[in-house]
Formats: sequence, C-alpha cells, structure tokens
Amino acid sequence: MTDGGNSVSGGRQQNVIQAGTIGEVHFHGDTAAVPTPSGTGHQLPVENPVFENRDAQTEQVLRELRERAEAVRPEHPSVVTVSGISGIGKTALVVHLAHKLKDRFRAMYLDLDEWRTAGSLDLEPLLRHLLHWLGVRDGGPSAEYRHLVGQYKEKTQGARLALVLDHAWSADEIRSLLPVSADAVVLVASQERLSGLASQVALELALEPLSQEHGEAVLRKLSDGRRSGESAQSLVPLARLCAGFPVALHAAGELLVTYPTRRMERLVADLTKDLYEKGLTVVEAVWNASYGSLAAPAARLYRLLPYHPGYDITLEAAAALLGTGLDDAEDALDGLVNAGLLAMSPRPGRRRMHSLLHAHALRCAARHGDAAETEDGARRLVVWYRRQAERADQAIDKTRMREADTVAGLPYAPDVPFADAVRARAWLDAERMALYGLVPVARDLDEDTHAWSLCEPLWKHYEDHRNHEAAVRAFEIGRDCAQRDGSPRAAKGLIRMRCQLAQALWNTGRAADADAETRQAVLSAESVVPGEKLHASALEFRGKYLDWRGQRDEAAAYFQRSRDIHREIGNNYGVLLQSFLLGRTLRAAGRLSEAEGELKAARGLADKLNRVRMKGRTAAELARTHRELADRAGHHLVRGRAHPRAGAGIGVRPDRPSWRTRRSGGGDR
Repeated sequence: MTDGGNSVSGGRQQNVIQAGTIGEVHFHGDTAAVPTPSGTGHQLPVENPVFENRDAQTEQVLRELRERAEAVRPEHPSVVTVSGISGIGKTALVVHLAHKLKDRFRAMYLDLDEWRTAGSLDLEPLLRHLLHWLGVRDGGPSAEYRHLVGQYKEKTQGARLALVLDHAWSADEIRSLLPVSADAVVLVASQERLSGLASQVALELALEPLSQEHGEAVLRKLSDGRRSGESAQSLVPLARLCAGFPVALHAAGELLVTYPTRRMERLVADLTKDLYEKGLTVVEAVWNASYGSLAAPAARLYRLLPYHPGYDITLEAAAALLGTGLDDAEDALDGLVNAGLLAMSPRPGRRRMHSLLHAHALRCAARHGDAAETEDGARRLVVWYRRQAERADQAIDKTRMREADTVAGLPYAPDVPFADAVRARAWLDAERMALYGLVPVARDLDEDTHAWSLCEPLWKHYEDHRNHEAAVRAFEIGRDCAQRDGSPRAAKGLIRMRCQLAQALWNTGRAADADAETRQAVLSAESVVPGEKLHASALEFRGKYLDWRGQRDEAAAYFQRSRDIHREIGNNYGVLLQSFLLGRTLRAAGRLSEAEGELKAARGLADKLNRVRMKGRTAAELARTHRELADRAGHHLVRGRAHPRAGAGIGVRPDRPSWRTRRSGGGDR
C-alpha cells in the first residue's frame, strides 16, 4: 500500500512515465522536471490495468460531449467534475476518460498537489509548464503572472485539448487553467463538489463504491492467478469486507499477492484490523486532513454519525444527533458532503457514510471526542426517534391501545410531517433499521422506559412487514427493560411487550417460548389490570397462539373471555374483532353452526360501526362457513342416497376429500 504508481485507489500520481510521440519519453516528478520539448503530444499516466466498472460514467461523459459538439456552444470548455471521498477511484476514472479522448484531443494530466507550496497552488510555474507543453518558448522566469495568463488564453483559443486536473481543492484555483475553447474538455477530480464552477460545468459525477461483483473482479485481476487452488467464491468475503472501496480492494490485492498460500480466514482478519482499527495509510492522512478542516459542529456531527444505526440519515435526525438546531445540522451535513466525508444517499433527502469512513469517524471520536458527547447524542437520537415513531403510530391508527406516555415536542430537532397513514407507514419502513437498532442503544444507556416505549409503535411495522427476527430481538429487549423499569406504567408495558414478543416468537416457530410469554401475559393482566382493555388484549393473544397451535376449542374460550371484557367496558370494536376471531376459530374447529351465528353477528356489528375492512373480512369468512355447511349437507344427502349426484349441484365433488377427512377439530356442537 504505497502512495506512488498507478493505483486502483485513485491516489496521487507522483513519479509517472509519460509517453508522448514515439521515440520520446517524458519524466514528471516532485523534483526538478526534465524540460519537455515544445509541440509534444499527450502527457498521460499509463492507464490503470485493473480499472473496473465505471462504464456508466464513461458513457455518460462521452454522450455529453457528443451532444455538446452538435450544439451552439459558448467559448468555454466542456468541464466534467468527478468528486468523491479519497480512495474511491477518481484519478483512475479521469485518466481512463483522457485515454478514451486522446484520439480526438491533445491530452495532458496535471496532479495539482505537485504544484502546491504551503498548501496553496503556485500558478506561475504551472502556467509556464502548460505553455511549454503548448509550444510557447518565451515567457521566462521574469514574465509577470498576468502576461502568462494572457499567453495561455491566446494559445488555447479554439484548441482541441483534454486537460486533466487532479486533486483540485476549489473552483478558484482552476479558473485560470481553463482553456478558452469550446472544443476543449477539462476533467477535474476533487474530493469536494466544486460549486463555484456551476455555470461552466457540463457534467458532475459523484463516484460511489463498486458493486460486490466488480469488487471480486478487481481482486481476481490483482491476485493474477496466484491462488489457483481456490475457487472464485473464496474471494467473496474479502470483497465484501472492502465494500466496493477501490483503495481497500488494492490493499486486499497486496495481501493476496504477498501471502499466496495464507488461509483466507486469516487474510480477512488481517485486513479487518487494517481497515477498521488502524486505517489505510494511503488515505488516512487525507481523511484526517479533511476532518481537521471541518467547522466545529461538522466535526462533532462526524464523530457522532457512527452511533446512528440506520442505513442513511435525514436532516431532522442529524439535528437530533447534534442537538443545536436545524440550521447547524444543515451546515454540518453540507460541510461533511463538501469535504468528501459523507455522500448523498440514493434515497432523496438523505446522506450516508461509507463503512470505511464510519470506522475513521470512530477513530476520530476516540481521539477528539469524549464519552459524555457520545452518550448525549445517542440519548437525543433515541428520544427523537421514539417521538416520531409514536406520532407515526398515531397517524396510522388513533384508537390503538398504547401504554407509554407520549414524548413532548423537542426544541433541538423538528418533527417529521405525517400528512396521512400512507406517509407514516412509509417513514416507519424507511427508518426501520434505525428504529430497531435504537432499542438496544436505549437499553445500553439505561433508558429502560425509552427502550420498551419505542417497541410499542414498532408493532405496526411488524404487523405490516413481518420481519420476525428483528422483532424478536427488539421485543425481547423491550420485555426485559419493562421488567427492569418497575414503574406502574411499565407493569402495563410489560404485558404489551410479552404479547408482541409472543407473536413474533410463534411466527419463528418458537412455540414453547411463545406459550410461556402468553401464559405470563394473561397472569400479569389478571393481577395488574383485571377486567380492563389490556386484560382483554392479553386473552386475545393467548387465543391467537392456541389457534396457531391448532388447539381451536381452547382458543375459542379465550376469544369468548376477551369479548366479554370488551362488552363490559363498552368497546364495540373489541366485541366485533373477538366475535370475528371466535367465528373463524369455530369454523376451523368444525363447529360450523356456532361459527355461522358468531360471524353473522360480527357482520351485523361491522355494518353498524361502518368498519369497511371488517365488513369484508366477516363476509369472506361467512361465505367459507356457508360453503362448508353446504358441502356437509351434500355429503349427508349422498350418504343417505336421498339425492342423486347429478341433481341440483349439491353433491360431492370428485376432486375433494370426504367431510370425515376434511374436518379439523370436534363435531358441530
């Protein structure tokens, strides 16, 4: 992992052999350069031999240049900017593009870092170098800067040039280097987006990591068959660890070449230590410099971002993490994006951090932050997400039973607007990783109330998406935290947590655990909230569990008990729901006449309450019951030979088993 040479990482091109016309070789390095003869051709680094999968960006640039060539153009070049974090492959792409263009343009590569003095670009010697390449023999050391600028403008007028400006820091430092020609192309690689060039930029490209497939392809090229005894699949864990980051893939390739017989498990462990504990030498200094240039709020947000458990982050969530208001958060996010330490997410309005920068941010937090800063940020994030999840839950169903107190508005971060249930559901789904991930965060902060309270609104998302394993992990923590909380409110919350957990458990096949949770939920409800709505809910969950187990007669008894409580407290919708569940369970048990009566009553109550969804559900279940009653009647008639099979269509269908084999449960009692 060195800084020099042609690297898939896109790092500095220091000592580069550049081929011009045949018979001439030009050397360009940090020391005094060998004079370049006037009128020479291309001066480009050798193209990276393991360049991989930037086809979409290449085609985008070539298409833009084709369309621009056919249009009326102002007298300035086509400027293409390529931005992204250090090590993502910007240099490799602009060099690749220059090689694509060199048949039609005279191409020159400049690493601007080599022309800096004390961090500032020294334009005078750089312009002299460019003029010499363009064949200008005068303009010696005594020439004034403005004279050099005038000569450069004159010499580039209408010229077909492809100029590569690598490691640009700002728009200001490259304006004087732009050719005065509509037939020229300038390819600019920079870590930050050069907003000051917006009026002249024809195309902006923000590089993303390579895909898993192309990461594996890079490793195959780098290893060059040195591990011939292994299958292509052996590179998968190494490529996955690199997460599509070219500089990491290059480091992995060096390990493959250096240790061709070493076990892959050990190589992965070694690279993990390099990537996430120490960082990569080739980019660590660059990232540290970028971090050091940040304003204080942006630096603090960078240190806190690894503690956000989501895939990406919104402005409002960043404000919660930072804790100083929306404006500061917006400035901090912009600062991180401009510094190349944060990228725009594929999901609109969100930003995300690459996994290797995530590790770098943790190292910055260890060096420059403190435990109090981290805990305060994480606590603010938990409370803000809990409030938004509760608001989303309310937008979906205002009548749903909830045991946690609602979090009040927060001064440091605004609420997410939920215009309707559709948007609320979409937000819950978009933030599911953060929501489920913050439950253990709340537990680790000893925020037991927040932990179990956050699980309550997660129930709606679980019902919609059935992400069983994530729900089990979260709801187990919610149960334990409610039990540890010990407050009267938490005692009710514990019953809710047991019920929610039980359903997630039986949906993953953990019957014994679900049995224990529903039993305990009913026992606790009988002690804590006898005869209340929560008691009825616990009975309902116990009934659902028994129905899932196929113990329909026992399940029906629990639904009846739950309905009795709802009647007693005057909750008509609860009566409707339990009547429906009871009727459905009785039908599954084969008690069809009883099922018909319950479902008819449920259908009538659904009409009375104008519950559209329950109208449909009860009607469908009633139709199934009537069909089975008709089938049963037909079977009885056929068995008694009171009706021929060719009669009025009530006979046994030859493709259906007899009623004796189809019955599940007891008789029609």
